[in-house]
Amino acid sequence: MTRHDDAHTRHRQRILAAVLLAGIGLFDTLEGLSSVDDDPYVVEHAEGYFRVDVTGWSWAHVSVGSLTVITGLLLLTRHRWSVRLATIVGVGSIVIHAIMLPFEPVWSAIVIAVVAAALRLLWLSRRSPTQADVRSADRPSR
Repeated sequence: MTRHDDAHTRHRQRILAAVLLAGIGLFDTLEGLSSVDDDPYVVEHAEGYFRVDVTGWSWAHVSVGSLTVITGLLLLTRHRWSVRLATIVGVGSIVIHAIMLPFEPVWSAIVIAVVAAALRLLWLSRRSPTQADVRSADRPSR
């Protein structure tokens, strides 16, 4: 693989990570907006049933989802700081969904998996070629 092919692959990885983050952020924002009004969670306890209000977490989904969409779009600008921003926002999204895992297990698992895959793509795309990857066409150095 030549250096050009490697650079092209890293660019495609970054675009895929941006699309994944923007897409999951959009769906997360819509999911948060849809659950702001209703509180469907009831917990059964030995003393009776308790209604759990998750409206605050719904607003957290909206804000983190909006930040994830913006970060995904900023990744397309190819600025170095956008990878760091995407890492911070992605970790925040993973933490929010890890907390909500008992209430929304399937959706939280999907979001955590997609964000983790996008973060892995971003960190793989940051890798600069090592000395073993760059060959001098079998010529001796001067």
